[in-house]
Amino acid sequence: MINSETPSLTQTGTVEVSGWDEDEVFFVERSKLDWDEYAGKHVTLTRMLSEGCIIFVRPIQPTALYRANPIPYEAEFLGCDPEGNHQFRLNGVQPRHSRQDYTVN
Repeated sequence: MINSETPSLTQTGTVEVSGWDEDEVFFVERSKLDWDEYAGKHVTLTRMLSEGCIIFVRPIQPTALYRANPIPYEAEFLGCDPEGNHQFRLNGVQPRHSRQDYTVN
């Protein structure tokens, strides 16, 4: 009999997360990025973020010749772990366009 359940492929990597916390204080913090095909991308931070805030996540690759560019994500609060750290789902962001028209010279 063949097992039809396929285990979810979970991956982990070290990242640098930066942005503004709920007190509007700029921070840079190292974290683990966990992701799988079902639950998406998640990070755990020591600080709380405002609902819907944009953070920047940069992969840390110690053997790379160049630093990777940070990628913007919208942080969605999920809860706290047993140590009191804050867990967030990372959702992709699209450019936000203002309703104002800007003239170009």
